[in-house]
Amino acid sequence: MTASELLIKGAVVLDVEGPLRQADIRAEGGAITEVGPNLAAGSAEVIDADQMVAMPGLINAHTHSGQNLDRGAAPNLPLDLWLIWAVYGNVARDAEDRYTLAMAGALEMLESGCTAVLDHAWMPPWDFEAHAEAVMSAYADAGMRAGLAPMIQDLDIFESMSFAAASGPAPEPMADPVDPALLLGAMADFFDRWQGTHPRLTPMVGPSAPQRCSHELMEGLAGLARGRGALFHTHVLETRTQIAANRERYGRSSVDYLDDLGLLSTAASLAHCVWMDPDEFAAVRRRGATVVHNPVSNLRCGSGLLPVADLLEAGVSVAVGADGAASNDNQNMFEAMKFACLMQTLHGSHQRWPQAPAVWEMGLRGGAAALGQPIGSLRPGSRADVVLLSTNRHVPVNRDGLVTSLVLAEHGQSVHTVIVEGEVVVSAGASTRVDEAEAGRRSRALQQRIHSALPERQALYDKYSGVLTEVHDDAMAQPAPVERLAHITPAFGPREAAAAGAGPDPGPGGP
Repeated sequence: MTASELLIKGAVVLDVEGPLRQADIRAEGGAITEVGPNLAAGSAEVIDADQMVAMPGLINAHTHSGQNLDRGAAPNLPLDLWLIWAVYGNVARDAEDRYTLAMAGALEMLESGCTAVLDHAWMPPWDFEAHAEAVMSAYADAGMRAGLAPMIQDLDIFESMSFAAASGPAPEPMADPVDPALLLGAMADFFDRWQGTHPRLTPMVGPSAPQRCSHELMEGLAGLARGRGALFHTHVLETRTQIAANRERYGRSSVDYLDDLGLLSTAASLAHCVWMDPDEFAAVRRRGATVVHNPVSNLRCGSGLLPVADLLEAGVSVAVGADGAASNDNQNMFEAMKFACLMQTLHGSHQRWPQAPAVWEMGLRGGAAALGQPIGSLRPGSRADVVLLSTNRHVPVNRDGLVTSLVLAEHGQSVHTVIVEGEVVVSAGASTRVDEAEAGRRSRALQQRIHSALPERQALYDKYSGVLTEVHDDAMAQPAPVERLAHITPAFGPREAAAAGAGPDPGPGGP
């Protein structure tokens, strides 16, 4: 149902500010114009939301759409080894495949209550335009709000790592060299095509990570971002192994490097940031950039624990991301918020653990900042991105209790209606815009192709796993300025471990 004017009638309104209340929500021209009791319908299309909760659409502030059908394909591995398996060993995809992948993720997100996404999607230099068009078209067709930050780089993964600790020679690059001018030209064309052309779609600047890009490419992207007034997104200090390698390359931290380029600002969102030190976090806070927390993938790749309580108490903008399905295995933002909440119980006093309402608000406010749009709220002036949920599983007695129930006990099964930019794009749990049977058929065929190539991916991983493990283990053994990994005392001491497999310990007196 598309309407220039929409009236949601009689919902229990759950917003980031104020108590629960029963009210109507009016949307006109894609924006919320009025929230209050007993609003007159006039010429508006009316949605009866009695016995439903209306909340802002969730925001996925970091993912990679090209991985949407890689769920369950990769083992748990540290990032540098995981990249070989999940990225470099993957099957080739054409533009039609990229449409299928982006559509699969869009439907999964929308139908589980997520209305907006920041997609850090890799674009092949040789077919950049067609792939970008495919991804944007999928989001347009599904009715989702999306910021697309093409994930580009001109350095091979092995050029971004130090192999000084390796017992043998550094591996040869796996990818052909890429001319940074080619990438910068493609990015300029991308902005020409998409900037200001669609109310729900936003082009962004998104290098893979500073260490995977030449200085020429990073300078060019900084100029593009300034010239176009564009949002910026990249990976920063995801793992402990990146600390020394980045300082070795830049002579300073990668955060200082981004700041020197003028890229650290309120227009910037930085994925992961697990291994930033206090000075780096202070720079992010000072410049007003947003940290995007990806709790599930951080666990999946053993990257460490982001000190969320410290950041929130210091006033840092923090968003939540699912990350790609190859390191998360779904795109469910309720689950991402649950992990973001529960992981913090491993860090600090229980009196400082961020509770579910704080994590929910963090994801909405931070996600809105990362996408640079008035979303994540049901206030007049916000874009009309609204999710209506059944109350069968949740009791709307008070705001914090309802939010806690949603964050800890919901997975999207209560989602009934989803509205984006004032348009109903999901009704009774199904897309109003997409032939889901056909989309599912395309997804299954592509997923079959992806999984049929797993033996080849295993072979590529086996080729490099030895040297990468050697380098990783050496880097992990070096002192770091901060510690972000949980310290777990072994279940057995040396004596017990030595006796394992030799039967019960006979005790100090012997047999």
